[in-house]
Amino acid sequence: MNIVNDIQSAIQYYQSGDLKQSKFFCEKILKLQPHNAEVLYFLGIIEAQLKNYDLSINYIQSSLAINPANAEAYLALGASFQHKGNIDDAIAYYQKTVHMNPNSAEAFDALGYAFQIKGNPVESETYYRHSVKINPDNYVSCQNILFLMLYNYRYSTENIFSEHLQFADHFEKPLLSHITSYTNDKTLQRRLRICYISPDFRKHPVAYFIEPVLAAHNRKQFEVFCYSLVLTEDDVTKRLQEHTDHWRNIHGISDENAAELIRKDGIDILIDLAGHTSNNRILLFARKPAPVQISWIGYLATTGLSTMDYKIVDSYTNPPGITEQFYTEKLLRLPESLWCYMPDKDSPEVAQLPALRAGYITFGSFNNFMKISYETVSVWSTILQSVPDSRLLLKTLFFYDTTICQNIVDMFAHRGIAAERIVLLPWETSPKHLESYNLIDIGLDTFPFNGGATTCEAMWMGVPVITLAGTAYHSRIGASLLSNIGLPELVAKTYAEYIKIAVQQAGDIENLRALRERMREMMAHSPLTDSKRFIDNLENAYRQIWQNWCLSV
Repeated sequence: MNIVNDIQSAIQYYQSGDLKQSKFFCEKILKLQPHNAEVLYFLGIIEAQLKNYDLSINYIQSSLAINPANAEAYLALGASFQHKGNIDDAIAYYQKTVHMNPNSAEAFDALGYAFQIKGNPVESETYYRHSVKINPDNYVSCQNILFLMLYNYRYSTENIFSEHLQFADHFEKPLLSHITSYTNDKTLQRRLRICYISPDFRKHPVAYFIEPVLAAHNRKQFEVFCYSLVLTEDDVTKRLQEHTDHWRNIHGISDENAAELIRKDGIDILIDLAGHTSNNRILLFARKPAPVQISWIGYLATTGLSTMDYKIVDSYTNPPGITEQFYTEKLLRLPESLWCYMPDKDSPEVAQLPALRAGYITFGSFNNFMKISYETVSVWSTILQSVPDSRLLLKTLFFYDTTICQNIVDMFAHRGIAAERIVLLPWETSPKHLESYNLIDIGLDTFPFNGGATTCEAMWMGVPVITLAGTAYHSRIGASLLSNIGLPELVAKTYAEYIKIAVQQAGDIENLRALRERMREMMAHSPLTDSKRFIDNLENAYRQIWQNWCLSV
């Protein structure tokens, strides 16, 4: 039998994406050469891509037992452990790779992401910066740094803006020569072609805010395109498709070809919903394929691009005259809310105030673990100390990891909060996830990075949320949401005020009960969930900026 041919076949099938056939030839080789380290490693890679992580780990460990000098195998082994939820094991193997190969940008990236999962943005950023130092053209790591800066109190708004400009100088500048003239019809009142681009047209917080917009658009005035970057579509994806005139999946299509498609479709206004978040195509916007380009929803700071014309905000996230200097985009303030939220149609009923049953107040937050900063933990601990017998219920995606859970308990223990007062819940899918809000009396928002969809969920389930308004967009989301449903009194300006509001709310059970009973109705009649009202404001804004462009060229 010709093993060389089998190896070539395994590689060819792997490169073509046929993992099962590639696996077949690897297993065929191992029957003759069971100690072939390279094939064992290759088979481990295949099993990982097939999401068979236990098998992947077994094969790669067998390979390393034969050839312990393979630094890349430790990296792959760490990735499989990470997928299984064993973050500390993953970090140990990534660090082994770095020790063996200090110039592995990929290993530093992996460490950055692992510490991001653990909720340590400072250490995560340190590793991403190591990666960029090795490979300055790694724009994904550069974007990870930009995003992590929003979580970190060390950075001022000026620091964040400056770093975004540096990104644009390095990555956007070389692409400006690709910009061509536009042939779009400049008739002011014609039907406009608008296009939304996102990797999050799926079960994702962005979908809660874009679906009601897509469904409410005036099709006589606007022809709606969606360019999807979704790799694995779900039922939300299918639902969103039904609300569009044209759906194109451009995942895997180069920026150059995608830009040509946008020009061919004659898009007038191109709207990005991802910014510098995961799986974005921000450098597509750097090519300026459409005459008017807008950043909205998915990213809560400037993109830094000179080619991004507008940023959709409101007067709560960006009070006039305060933050304009920190954006390359012109701020396009909608008159009420920049958000249009669609509650889950299968939402459970709002239950009785938990404190009436339990006899104590339960505070809670279901925000991304990364948003729970040290400053947040310190303030929350003071609240717990000020409200005897109270509990804090936290729920986030990574609480399947026992180490992460212990770290959370320890953070509060260091501030004098007993472990039994901290309740940690693993993540669940809706609507079961929403039922967890029936365990909370008062929601506590995170800072400096506020919650968005989680705050909307809490309010819809009758849970008032205390928020701290900072000086930047990402730290004023809560102020926007609460003001738009008529609860500005829950917006604090300082730590002390945040603590005071939380303690006062906890001490007024009757007010909490009454608020819980009417909050869903308040939200249902607010600008936040009124898609007709919202779309009128949005489409008027689109019409105005289109007119601005037509009259400027």
